[in-house]
Amino acid sequence: MNGRERRKYKRVPFHEDIQIDGIMQFKGIDISEGGLYVYTGRSFTEGRVVAVTLPAKDAKITIKARVQHNQPGIGMGLQFIELSDEQKAAINEIIDASARKTSRTPDKRKKILLIEDNESSRKMSRNKLVQEGFAVIEARDGMEALILLKEQQPDLIILDLYMEKMDGFKVLSILKITPEWKDLPVIVFSARGEQDVIEKVIHAGANEFLLKMLTTPAKLANTVKTVLQSL
Repeated sequence: MNGRERRKYKRVPFHEDIQIDGIMQFKGIDISEGGLYVYTGRSFTEGRVVAVTLPAKDAKITIKARVQHNQPGIGMGLQFIELSDEQKAAINEIIDASARKTSRTPDKRKKILLIEDNESSRKMSRNKLVQEGFAVIEARDGMEALILLKEQQPDLIILDLYMEKMDGFKVLSILKITPEWKDLPVIVFSARGEQDVIEKVIHAGANEFLLKMLTTPAKLANTVKTVLQSL
């Protein structure tokens, strides 16, 4: 399944316990008709076929899935394979039930706007933040972020600097001159960390600066907690 095919499936939150190969217990992150994403602390070989047991309405169901990608300590993507019509129907029931449960439950989690143009980096950060109890809104560039900000009010922004269309410097300047956004805490998360860059973004109003190569997803999540607690 290529990237375009994966994107056509709508993902819904799926925070349920699942089993892999009948013995290993994992916590789900989200689910779609095409597959599942789960938390994992161990390494799985990409391409490995596993048996996934999911909680269904009346009984558990076990289906085959292929490991698409794996980031130990972060998450693992599983693609459903060789589904029967009955299994497809059961997965759709699970998705519908998860969507209804999500819509009925008030979301009291702190909301993070993650602005990052690198899909792999964005996914790693998102999954750790979700694991730590945050709700995450994703934007691939500055322009998309500003559109999302008009629709939703996050509690904190994680901002990449070097992006196409609109870079992080411009986004930060717009945030700080816009009354409804100027007080939003911002963590700049950049691949480049020259001293003049750090001084520039802190002077422009960023609360923290983190260098990507020195920052694990766990450290990023802990910094988010620290900044939020300091407000």
